[in-house]
This record gives sequence, C-alpha cells and structure tokens, in this order.
Amino acid sequence: MRLSKMFLFFCVMMSIVSGREISLEEFLKAVERNSIELIGNKAQYQSQLENQKSLLSWDYPYVETDISVVKNSQGRNEPQTTALLMITPKLPWVSSMLRQSLNIKTIQYKKSYELRKNLAFIAAKRLYLTYSITKEKYNIYIQRENNYRSQLDIAKQKLDAGSMSKKDYINFRNSYLEAKLAKTNVKSTLVNLEKTIDTLIGEYSRDNTGLDSDIEVSGLSFEYVNIQNHIVNKILDESLYVEIIDLLAKDYQTNAKLANRDRLSALEIGAGIENANSSTNLSLKLQIPLPVTPKNTHLKRKYMALQSGALSQSEVTKRNIRIKAESYMEQLKNKQQYIEIQKENIQNKKSLMDMGKIAYDSQKIGLFEYLAYQNSYMDSLITLADAKIDYIDTEALLEETLGKSLIGEK
Repeated sequence: MRLSKMFLFFCVMMSIVSGREISLEEFLKAVERNSIELIGNKAQYQSQLENQKSLLSWDYPYVETDISVVKNSQGRNEPQTTALLMITPKLPWVSSMLRQSLNIKTIQYKKSYELRKNLAFIAAKRLYLTYSITKEKYNIYIQRENNYRSQLDIAKQKLDAGSMSKKDYINFRNSYLEAKLAKTNVKSTLVNLEKTIDTLIGEYSRDNTGLDSDIEVSGLSFEYVNIQNHIVNKILDESLYVEIIDLLAKDYQTNAKLANRDRLSALEIGAGIENANSSTNLSLKLQIPLPVTPKNTHLKRKYMALQSGALSQSEVTKRNIRIKAESYMEQLKNKQQYIEIQKENIQNKKSLMDMGKIAYDSQKIGLFEYLAYQNSYMDSLITLADAKIDYIDTEALLEETLGKSLIGEK
C-alpha cells in the first residue's frame, strides 16, 4: 500500500515537472508580451502620436538683433541697436485642426494596435491547436510503430519456425521501418511547433527533445465554429479593417481643411526695444506672408484625392470581407461534415479490426489480412487528425478576415 502511494506521488510530481498549464488569458498576455511585431508597432504608434503632438506646439521663439553705426545730430558716429523677441504663433483655426487630427490619429492607432494584437493571437491560437492535434498524430504513429514491432516479433518467430518465408519477413521489416520513419517525421514537426510556441510565450524550460514538457492552455481546444449569423453581421459591421480605413479618410479630410486654413504659417510677430540717438524706443515687427501662389490649393487637393481613395477602399474592403467570411463559413460547414463522417468511418474500421483480431486469433485469417484491417484503422485516425488541422487553418482564415478571434462568440 505504501509503495503504491509513493508511486502515485512520483507520477504526480512527474506530471508537474513535465508540463505547465496556463490560462487562456495568460497565454494571450504572453503572446502580446513576446511578439516582436507588436512591440515594434506599439513603439511606432507612440512615436507617431508624439510627432503629431509636436506639430501642435509653437516653434521656438528667437531673439533678432540688429546693430548698426549711424551719425547723430552732432555728426558723431553712434551705435544703433535693435533687439526683438520674435514668435511664430499657431493660429487658433490651425491649432483646432491639428488637435482634431491628433484625436483621430489616437483612435486610429489604438484600433490598428488592437487589430494587430488580434491577428497575433489568432496566429498563436492556430499554432497551438495545430500542435495539440499533431501530438495526437504522434501518439497514433507511436501506436502504429508498436503494432508493427509486435507483429515483426511474431513474424520472426514464424521465420525461425520455418512457417514464413524470408521474403515475407523482409516485407514485415520494411513496413516496420516505414512506420518508424513516419513517426520520426511527425516528431520533427512536433518539435518545431513546440519551439515556435516557446518563442511566442517566452518559455525556456523545455529539454532538447521538446516532448517531455509541454504547455497546456486551459480553455483552448479544438471546437467547431458555432456562431449565429447576426453575430457575424455585427462583427462585419464593426470590422476593425473598415474602421481604420474610415478613420484614415477622416484624417485626410481634416488635413485638407488644414491645408485650406494654414495659409499664414510663416506669420511672425516680434516686439522689443531700439536704442538710437541716446534714446530708447519700443519697436514692433510683423512679417505677413502673402498666400498668392496655389501651393496650399494643390496640398488641399492632394488630401481630398487621398480621402476619396480611402472611402472607395473602405467600400471595397467591406464587400470583400463579407464575401470571404461567407465563403469560409460555408467551407467550415463542409469540413465539419467531413470530420463527423470520418468519425463514423473510424468506428466502422475499428469494428472490422476487432473482428479481424478475433479471426486472426482463431486462425481463420492470416497475419497480412489482419494487418490490413489494423493499418486501415490507423490510417483513418491520421486522416481525422489531418482533417482537424485543415479545419483549424480555415477557422484561422475566417478569424483573420473578421479581424478578431471567435472564442467566446456564439
């Protein structure tokens, strides 16, 4: 009894060492924290906002001095100095447009970061689910190799007893080696997937094989997409892709108004003192640009053209997103039906394999025929796993089209 408790404790400790379970929220935070692209985008967005804020600020004031030598009323040479404090103000109607543009850009950058974060999580979710199904495939290939190994041992005994030809034994050995190679190939794929997940979540605790310790994300497993049409329509109506383009068009409109209003950008005002003929006087200076060239007119037209293009792009994007989403939804329905049919097929082949095992044990069928039933069953399990991975890929394409994950959406 004591030995059994110790063995149970050992198994529990091994499970703790060999894997770590994290929540879906922790997984999302880890992906955001370790995504090089998100880190770069966040810094880029912040820098662009700071640049926009700098446009709101006035240019540095400066001191303009003028020193000359003039003759006074007595015919003597006397220095004449003028010192002015010059400013280049932001006119109120210009500042209001710049402030409006800053508000639009702030919302736009937040939406853009939210979209990129969603896409990063969708990719990470796709990778993790593919990894989970690949683990199932790996276990199937292990079982298949073990089956061939046990049958190879039986074939060896028959060969030694003289009841099997050397040629048939070699065929058994070839089948065993092919199963072993297939398992090794799947193992390589699984290790690559695990290491990619390591980089996504910043996990460094795995060994060189990558198969003795893995991450389990609670709340994240293979599921069918069961979402109501009105939910899809709501997501489409609130598409981040379209919102970002609409905000861009709105910013172009603001910049067009700014180009129309900012025709006195070189206006300068100065005030100071002037010393001349032993007297000190107040001095004022005003530099007013004359906007007689079509420079700002062309600038305004530039932003109006960009706004028109963005609005057209928004309409096309909205239509394309809806078409793609409907296509992926239809594909998912067909793939779900395929998976369900494949499950029935697996049950049917398992029944045949079980009956074949009984027939083989009673020597009613030969070893080759029994192996055919067994291989057919294993092939159907592998086909099911591949179908699930294909479903996961299509689901990810749907989510990327919508711009958000469908986890929790019903």
